Amino acid sequence: MARLDEGIVRSLAAFRAERGLAVSCFLDLDPSVVPTPHELRAHVGSLVGEARRVAEEASGTLAHGDSQQLQRDVERIGSFLENELDRAGAHGIALFVSGAEDMWEEILLPRPVSDALHLGRSFVLAPLLESLERDREIVLAAVGRDRGTIWRSRGGQATVVEDRSRDGQGQHDQGGWSQSRYQRSVDREALGHMKDVAEAIGELVPQGSDTLLVVACAQEQRTTFEELLEPHVRDAMLGWADVEAHADVDAIQPHGERLLDERLAREREQLLESWREERGQRSGRAAASWEEALAAAWDGRVDSVLVDGRSREAWECPACGRGSPEAGTCVVDETRLEPARGGALELVVRGTLLHGGSVRFLPDEQLDETHGVAALLRYATVPAR
Repeated sequence: MARLDEGIVRSLAAFRAERGLAVSCFLDLDPSVVPTPHELRAHVGSLVGEARRVAEEASGTLAHGDSQQLQRDVERIGSFLENELDRAGAHGIALFVSGAEDMWEEILLPRPVSDALHLGRSFVLAPLLESLERDREIVLAAVGRDRGTIWRSRGGQATVVEDRSRDGQGQHDQGGWSQSRYQRSVDREALGHMKDVAEAIGELVPQGSDTLLVVACAQEQRTTFEELLEPHVRDAMLGWADVEAHADVDAIQPHGERLLDERLAREREQLLESWREERGQRSGRAAASWEEALAAAWDGRVDSVLVDGRSREAWECPACGRGSPEAGTCVVDETRLEPARGGALELVVRGTLLHGGSVRFLPDEQLDETHGVAALLRYATVPAR
């Protein structure tokens, strides 16, 4: 099963079904919603039943061959969810299916997602945003005089990379001068060990990458260890995990997730402040409406866009997928537009990703100044005043 990352989402954004309809299916696996196998079976059964109903309704609008293919796709989805699903470590799952185009993509999600099934020529991507934002690799390290265990974590799943821990030398009572000499020897060995661990971490945090670092280390050793890290590795540090010296990854990882949440919140706030600054300067680089954002997204002018889950009615071209805030015909190929499932939110997300921009999700409708969208553009569309 694939891990959600930006590359997969961009490829899904580019997909267009030439024949029939594509299916986007989302299933919530949050343990608080479906804690037991029995409840999961009931949960899956409800979604599969809804999928069959929706497919039956859509079949009347399709050619016979396309209708049969859609029924087969839905049955394949039902069989997978009922018989093959492995929910280990996941809070949700997304399936993107088009049998006519030989497309089947199954993605485990690290965040809960609302149950839903969508049919259309394009895949629905907005439900992925909360999980996609957490597509950050985090190196977790437990470091001490003798400890040196390193894990790699992504999407809430951690795997051990290597363990450079050494047998503890202790601080034996040698008495008098020999004791202090022995202690200096131990300190030199401990420093050498920590330097070795720092170098190993440096190999896992390449310069210029977006890999992040969380270290569990005794308070009195943190300054020494941080100084052993290369400058770009220090810049990648999310922070320190306050755990016991013998803690394993299950104790360290929640601290990493919390620190990542704090980093993401700061990044979103910084992006929002940049948007507010551009808007205040009337530079022409800040879009504050769905109409502006839609046009910019499909012209490839959006650098970054913030959305908060709200949307509005919009239309899309069944031929090229371009979005529009108004009904009518496509400005590119004059094809009659169709109502867009997911509305303007889905079209802005898809158009932005398709043209190399980034999408960030602000929970709880935080974009008070707009109706749910704030886009920073790559260049001004009107003369600056």
